[in-house]
Amino acid sequence: MNRTQTLTLAPAPAETSPPQPAAKRQPAPPQTGTESAAKSGPDQAPVTTAGIPRARRRQAWLLAAGIVALAFTVYGGTRWWLHLQAWAKTDNAYVAAHVHTISARVPGTVMEVLVEEHQEVAAGALLARLDPKDFEVRRDQARAQVAQAAAKIQAARAEVAQAQALVEREKARATRTARDLARAETLSEGNGAAISRQEYDAAKAEAATAVAALSGAESALESGRAALLAASAQEQAAQANLSDAELQLSYTELRAPAAGRIGKKNLETGNRVQPGQALLALVQPDIWITANYKETQLTHMKPGQGVRIKVDAFPGRVFTGHIESLSPASGAQFALLPPDNATGNFTRIVQRVPVKIVMDPESFTDCSGRIVPGMSAIVEVNLRS
Repeated sequence: MNRTQTLTLAPAPAETSPPQPAAKRQPAPPQTGTESAAKSGPDQAPVTTAGIPRARRRQAWLLAAGIVALAFTVYGGTRWWLHLQAWAKTDNAYVAAHVHTISARVPGTVMEVLVEEHQEVAAGALLARLDPKDFEVRRDQARAQVAQAAAKIQAARAEVAQAQALVEREKARATRTARDLARAETLSEGNGAAISRQEYDAAKAEAATAVAALSGAESALESGRAALLAASAQEQAAQANLSDAELQLSYTELRAPAAGRIGKKNLETGNRVQPGQALLALVQPDIWITANYKETQLTHMKPGQGVRIKVDAFPGRVFTGHIESLSPASGAQFALLPPDNATGNFTRIVQRVPVKIVMDPESFTDCSGRIVPGMSAIVEVNLRS
């Protein structure tokens, strides 16, 4: 035949098996969006599943977290900017106080030391004593010179008194001889003269002698007075030498110039010391803060503004105070070799100006004696106070 015939073979009958119990029907696994779209066919819309809302919720949470973080960042930045505008801060600050260097004013040997390291002393307290024997000898010599000058003054006064008496006597004699001469002149005049020419000449010579004697007595009186002045000057010089000797003797006792605590003790019994040699240091209890601020931070800074102080030795503790004064010049101007910008190459450097800050006593009452000069501090000045 010209036409192909298709033969369809019937399947062979399957072997019969005993009936099985009905199996529990398992739920079908969830289909993804891609599978749903594939099974739905090209003409059907994709079916929305639970995966898409979960992703959107995650995006919403991330967006909310970002907004909150941004808000906190803006808030913190604003607070920090406002803080910078209201407060001037520096960590270039340290505690300062009056520190007295006690040195010897005369050479000598240390005979006694009466203080120990870190001991508290009152103003005028005796700290040490040098050997006073050499200075006591000089004082006794000066006293002897004063006594000798006083004796010379007494002798000069006696001479002046004697010269004064001689002047008075010669004045009386000169007065008498002048009167005798006047009578002799009267008696010798005319033809009937009562006295001779010889007697008149004798009266005249005696009057001249009396005048000369009076002049000599007056000269002796002036000389006596000059000797008295010289003796008085010698007494004053001797008295000055005595005062100096007593002063040098007093320098053998080293006393505290103010109340405070002893430090840097470099003094032992038997040491030989020289004038100007540093022996002890005395630190007064009154303290303040010296803060070296940049010149660009001083625009709105003035005395009286409130200050917050943090000392490194007391972490977490905030002390209070106020600005007492600003330095009249930058720290570089008080250096041993101040800069001279007119010579060499010029390099612009921001200068620092010391600011003195006084701490409120009530803020460190419990720390009294433990905040000492040289400690580092952090200072914040309230520019709006």
